[in-house]
Amino acid sequence: MRWKMERHVILWGFVGALAILAFAGWESHRDTVRVAEAASARKHSYEVQRTLDETAARLVDAETGQRGYLLTGNDAYLEPYRGAIRNLDRTMGQLKELTSDEPNQRKHIEALEPLVERKLAELQTTIDLRRNKGLAAANVVVLGGSGKQWMDQIRAVLAEMVAEESDLRDIRMQEMNTALAAAGRTVIGGSILSVLLLSLVFAVLIRELSERKRTQEALAKREKWFSTTLSSIGDAVIATDMNGAVTFMNSVAQSLTGWSLEEAQGKSMDLVFDIVNKETRRPVENPVKKVFREGKIVGLADHTLLLSKNGKEFEIEDSAAPIVTDTGGSIGVVLVFRDITDLKHAREEADRYFTLSLDLLCIAGSDGYFKRLNPAWAKVLGYTTEELQAKPFLDFVHPDDRSKTIQESEKLGKGQDTVSFENRYQCKDGSYRSLMWSATPFVEQQVIYAVARDVTEVKRTQEALVSAKEEVERASKFKDQFLSTMSHELRTPLNAILGFSELLTDKRYGEMNERQSRYVNHINTSGKHLLKLISDILDLSKIEAGRMEIVREDMAVDFVCSEVLSAVQPLVDKKSQALVRHVDPDLRVRADPTKFKQILMNLIGNAIKFTPEHGRIELTARSMDGQVIVEVRDNGPGIPVEDQKRIFQAFYRRTEAGKAVEGTGLGLAITERLVQMHGSHLEINSKPGQGTCFHFSLPLVTNPPTQSARIQTARPDIRRAPRIFVIEDDPASAHLIESQLLSSGYEAIRCEQPRQARELAAKLQPDAITLDLLMKPVHGFEVLLELKNDPRTSKIPVVVVTIVDQPAIGTVLGADEYLVKPVEKSALLAALERCLSRRTASSASRSILVVEDDAPTREVISELLHREGYSVVAVADGAEARASVTKSVPELVILDLLLPKVSGFDLLSEWRANPRTSDLSVFVLTSKDLTKDEEKYLRKNSECLYRKQQSWQDELITQLRRVVAEPQLEKA
Repeated sequence: MRWKMERHVILWGFVGALAILAFAGWESHRDTVRVAEAASARKHSYEVQRTLDETAARLVDAETGQRGYLLTGNDAYLEPYRGAIRNLDRTMGQLKELTSDEPNQRKHIEALEPLVERKLAELQTTIDLRRNKGLAAANVVVLGGSGKQWMDQIRAVLAEMVAEESDLRDIRMQEMNTALAAAGRTVIGGSILSVLLLSLVFAVLIRELSERKRTQEALAKREKWFSTTLSSIGDAVIATDMNGAVTFMNSVAQSLTGWSLEEAQGKSMDLVFDIVNKETRRPVENPVKKVFREGKIVGLADHTLLLSKNGKEFEIEDSAAPIVTDTGGSIGVVLVFRDITDLKHAREEADRYFTLSLDLLCIAGSDGYFKRLNPAWAKVLGYTTEELQAKPFLDFVHPDDRSKTIQESEKLGKGQDTVSFENRYQCKDGSYRSLMWSATPFVEQQVIYAVARDVTEVKRTQEALVSAKEEVERASKFKDQFLSTMSHELRTPLNAILGFSELLTDKRYGEMNERQSRYVNHINTSGKHLLKLISDILDLSKIEAGRMEIVREDMAVDFVCSEVLSAVQPLVDKKSQALVRHVDPDLRVRADPTKFKQILMNLIGNAIKFTPEHGRIELTARSMDGQVIVEVRDNGPGIPVEDQKRIFQAFYRRTEAGKAVEGTGLGLAITERLVQMHGSHLEINSKPGQGTCFHFSLPLVTNPPTQSARIQTARPDIRRAPRIFVIEDDPASAHLIESQLLSSGYEAIRCEQPRQARELAAKLQPDAITLDLLMKPVHGFEVLLELKNDPRTSKIPVVVVTIVDQPAIGTVLGADEYLVKPVEKSALLAALERCLSRRTASSASRSILVVEDDAPTREVISELLHREGYSVVAVADGAEARASVTKSVPELVILDLLLPKVSGFDLLSEWRANPRTSDLSVFVLTSKDLTKDEEKYLRKNSECLYRKQQSWQDELITQLRRVVAEPQLEKA
């Protein structure tokens, strides 16, 4: 009766709670709808306001476009105006659509539309007047103020509409707040009533359920303990009653036998699975029957198999025991068994690994004897396993290794592992094998598990490698010595041959007949070819030996290209070819200047050689994606595809039908390796009959050294080179003159501000000045007068370089030379030579000191200088040079580096450290292979660096004329 009453209470309690929640939900839904409607109205209001703001913005854009056009007359300024006109119609249409349900706003729009039309009409009127009658006519309308009046009225209407929308949003917000408050009250009230009612229901339920729970807890506790215990163990468990029928199987037993508990429950054990002997395949007595028979715990026989429902076999270990009650009676049997199939396989695999391992595996006892050995011991040492186990293992160890073996065994006895230990074991034939050990002790069991590897052959191989490495190092050292010796011993006599053969062509040493002249030319040509071949071979050898170094500097690509093109121009002229340059200005890369020039010389020289007469060769340098792309292109015969890889091989030379093979076949091989040393790749694009293009890339330097906005100085290392002050306000023309001067050995200082020219010239005191005339804001003639009337600059020669063809006026105003653009480089240099010669005509010339240990080379240099009219003192070693400079400082020193007694580096260091000789001009002429640091030092502390393996005579004389005053001696 009580339970029936409680059930009614629970039922009506749930019904009442659901009714309250339904009512609260309905009211909340109604309030939510009102909130959503109010939020939508606010969003609509914000959209109206945004459209009002856009309308005002379009009018402002229209005014802006009108004003720009009125001020400039440029139609481009009408783009904002036209865009605003196009958008105003759309904006006004949106505004009408958005306010269609708001009467007040509709009235405002009816007032706004004519005002907008009047404003637009006023704007169009002023634009038409500006276009047809000019700015003044348009300004009359603008100043009349009608446009401002319409705009003010428009802003007023827009402001009223914005205020209207703001009021509407306030009303909608109040509606939202009211609806939200009502929803909150409904939800809170309904929730409180529902909770109270449900609490009563739950109290009744809890009391009833507690009674039932207490009734079931005891039984559930025992069942849970039994089930959890049997299910959690990893072995299979089967329980039977006294008749042998299955009453329980845990999950492991179900998995192994293939029977589910529902299927097996009530069936006899004999029907659930079979147990057989593994070897004989005969049935084994059922363990349950055996327990019933013996009345005690039993186990199955060894080598037993369990056959499952699906015929699968498992090797098992098991035990069975009777289930006894508290009174001592039996109520059944429990069988526990486990699958040992994987365990037995693992044991077999371990035994197989132990037996088949190529390493020497063993277990040794703390008594010093082997306990177990694998067959590898017999294969390596030749003993049988019984022979190795019969004696202490220390007896097999080499006598010299026994003490360290004992020490290692003591460490293992203390529980420390052996990671890498080597000793020698004696073989049965009396020889010894080197074994490398790793071992782990088990102190509790007093055994050591160890593995050894026969490293005898590895050690022999290592010894052979060490011997081979020493041999390679000796060969590398010999190669270095060969390169150093050949660099000096071959190039030095060749320089003498070339020097004397060139001197013989000078008629002042006597006339030669036609045959003698031809023979001398043959000697000179063959000598140059041999010197080029030797230089190429040595360069390639240095690259392959890793001894070629590069000295990277930030350098102007245009300047290097100018030097290279100037050098190869005679070869181009000889074949009547066209050499074209397309080099972007202000390109800078970080590279080795000498090697970069060598790359360009090789590529252009190769193009000249294979391009027929009247052909075209192009040198291009351009910037692309942070890289400077350098290309050398020709319109020669092209290279077949099968040869395009082979041309980079050393000594490979392409042959053409009917033509002799030229060159050494090393140029492109060296060039490719030099490009690779700069971190790039030399690529080729070519098709037969369509010419060839070689190209590579270097990173673009984006932060060149900062220079003065008005003055740019080059070649600061050459202290004695004539200084030329270039006054030119056009950057391109100034850069051209500067490049021509720099490539000829002058120091160039650029001035792009004519007003500052006189003061800068007075401060710098240049040897000569080049002056343009058409400059702003000061004409060149004014600058010339200032220079010539200032005592500080009046004696400085001035070369006028201009397009103005008025040489007479220039001469009257004091110009020393007058050149009309375009000016050839040779004409500019000749004019400067005349100016400098006149200025230094009265200066006395000291002798030039030649320091060279090779007598023929020393004589060649001396004769070359005597031929030019210079006074020469020649010495054969560093000690004589030191004494000569101490006695009298020469005008200039031509210095070799590889000198007896005192090296050229030591002399140069001493002279730079001594204030008396710190400004002494030094030209270094050497055949030494310089390291990166050595070349950097020489470029910093000497005026010029020449290499005997290159053509140096003409360049040396050219630079000498820049540094030393023109000799006054009569030329012999």
